[in-house]
Amino acid sequence: MVKKAFLFSGQGAQYPGMGKDLYDKFGEARRIFDKANEILGWDVKEVCFTDANGLLNKTKYTQPALFTTTMAAYYVAITHGITADAFAGFSLGEIAALVASEILSFEDGLRIVNLRARFMDKAAEVTKGGMSAVIGLSPEDVTEVCKQFDEVIVANDNCPGQVVISGKIDEIEKISAALKAKGAKRVLPLKVSGAFHSNLMQTAKNKLAIELKKFTFQEPTTKIVSNVSADYMTKEDAINFLPQQITTGVRFRESINRLIADGFDVFIEIGVKKTLVGFVNKISKDVKTFNIEDSQSLKHTIEALKE
Repeated sequence: MVKKAFLFSGQGAQYPGMGKDLYDKFGEARRIFDKANEILGWDVKEVCFTDANGLLNKTKYTQPALFTTTMAAYYVAITHGITADAFAGFSLGEIAALVASEILSFEDGLRIVNLRARFMDKAAEVTKGGMSAVIGLSPEDVTEVCKQFDEVIVANDNCPGQVVISGKIDEIEKISAALKAKGAKRVLPLKVSGAFHSNLMQTAKNKLAIELKKFTFQEPTTKIVSNVSADYMTKEDAINFLPQQITTGVRFRESINRLIADGFDVFIEIGVKKTLVGFVNKISKDVKTFNIEDSQSLKHTIEALKE
């Protein structure tokens, strides 16, 4: 029996034009984008579709824009009969997974994303941090090199041979040579504005924890795997982990391995690009992967799942 998991894209995958094809062709997507405009009070459609004012890569706009695009793709997918037996999201994408699992409503999910984005953006302004992907080293090797620096940590364990570091921007720049000396093939700066998933985001974590008391959480109706624990979440876990996730790493490789161990053999990335299914393909050669971000990828996935 096929077991499908949906994966929800994270920050860094955004691009001008994302979501426009969905908006133009599907009523479900139009409903989501129009509702997001109403809730946010700024033109999320303009930021996603044209980005005429160059706002898309600014965190306080990036996160709500990506979340909206992802949820539009999700509702289009399920109205076309594509469903999943479990969900997992990468960082920001985890909030989309919380909505899909019905722990949160779409409206509350977007409001939380908007708060999270503003708090993280402010923390990033103050702390002057950055992130880089390290290719070709194990998490253990990268951690060993990070110990030589005061303000750099391993933030995300993406897949075999790729981890992400996070920390003060001057140290992120300095550590590259040390990582290459250790054997890293490449050290690639990421398109983010701060040291996310590190202690430099502590103020954002604290502020979000306070704000979450204003929102209603439910028990999940479908299994959802946490970035923080790499295990299945309850309602209480979601409340506790949402702030924690801002300062701790994303345990993506472990999360996928947990799902594979539980018999999941089809992974579908919902949202933008194919970054997460790219990671999955490096984690296991025994699973099938697809993505849904526009009408063409939707059609391809529908046809492939019939086989």
